[in-house]
Amino acid sequence: MNRRQFIAEMARLGIALELAPTLAHAAMPPDKGVVLPPAEGEYYAQNPDGSVTCGLCPHREILKPGELGRCRVRTNIRGRLHTHGVGQPCVLNVDPIEKNPLNHVLPGSNTLSVAHAGCNLRCQYCQNWQFSQECPRDTRNLKFDQAEALGLAKSKDIKSLTFTYTEGTTHIEFNKRLAAAARKAGLRVFLCSNGYIQPKPLADFLNVLDGVTVTIKGFTDEFYQACTGARSFRPVLDSCQQIRKAGKWLEVATLIVPAMNDSDKEVADIARWIKANLGADTPWHLERFTPKFKMLNRPQTPQATLEKAMKIGKAEGLRFVYISNLAPHDGNHTSCPRCGKPTIRRLGFKVLKNDLRDGRCPFCRTALPGLWT
Repeated sequence: MNRRQFIAEMARLGIALELAPTLAHAAMPPDKGVVLPPAEGEYYAQNPDGSVTCGLCPHREILKPGELGRCRVRTNIRGRLHTHGVGQPCVLNVDPIEKNPLNHVLPGSNTLSVAHAGCNLRCQYCQNWQFSQECPRDTRNLKFDQAEALGLAKSKDIKSLTFTYTEGTTHIEFNKRLAAAARKAGLRVFLCSNGYIQPKPLADFLNVLDGVTVTIKGFTDEFYQACTGARSFRPVLDSCQQIRKAGKWLEVATLIVPAMNDSDKEVADIARWIKANLGADTPWHLERFTPKFKMLNRPQTPQATLEKAMKIGKAEGLRFVYISNLAPHDGNHTSCPRCGKPTIRRLGFKVLKNDLRDGRCPFCRTALPGLWT
């Protein structure tokens, strides 16, 4: 999409031209945009030798003075942990909430997506690698005015703010403050996360969030080590349970990668775990892999593979299993778990028709779980 097409699309969504040029900057080739000095971060311990131990994620990295963490965001400056992820987002976009993916939240509404560069994982197939695998000082960043952005979002009837595209927990200091301000302004706030975070910072972040989508990328340590750089997938499962116990809305997504995490056993293991630990009403999004980043030679996920995974998920007792990024497909729709009739029809991320009435099926009056208003 070129710049003219981008601005036209923003206009179609009702976003005036005063915002569209700013949004367009995020898609431009990276050069020196806004570069702010790092600010002191939270969640770390100082060590006698001048190093610091980062306590944000399970990597628990020890950084010597001048070293940058594997997230490419947090760094040791003179014995104190600092973060580059403050006030200089590289993505500021307007997206359908379904893109998060969130199918049981404010259907058909738009969300203001915000992202700084950086991520604490190294997924070999990352779909947003241009942003997630860089340091904020190396991307083309946007001049961000919090009050202006939130005011404009409200004036354009944008219902929510979402931290997505990169790993929002990596920029937790800035994002917590922005989330609190957004909620005060009347917006709901959501996070799309890899779930690889320690319990204390996650608890603090959840205080200012309405819901989270967590990506369970696979169900073995071997997969996580080979494809993401994480030592184990167990912290991700712990995060999911913590989010559920905190009473926040939770949806789960899994990118199905051919010959890597698409076996019947692994798919069934994930579905079985979701039902047993998060509940049968937890929406599960099955996403189609397309060759990106360091997996350019791997084939796209066949439609039949996604359909089989969907059948497995339902057979394991999950009531809401979706095929999210393949359209048109019946797996895009939300159906009533009692009478089986479609209640929200979608074409990919676009809502075509929403028949829910106060969160209930119009045909049998069954209440469907979600944040509908």
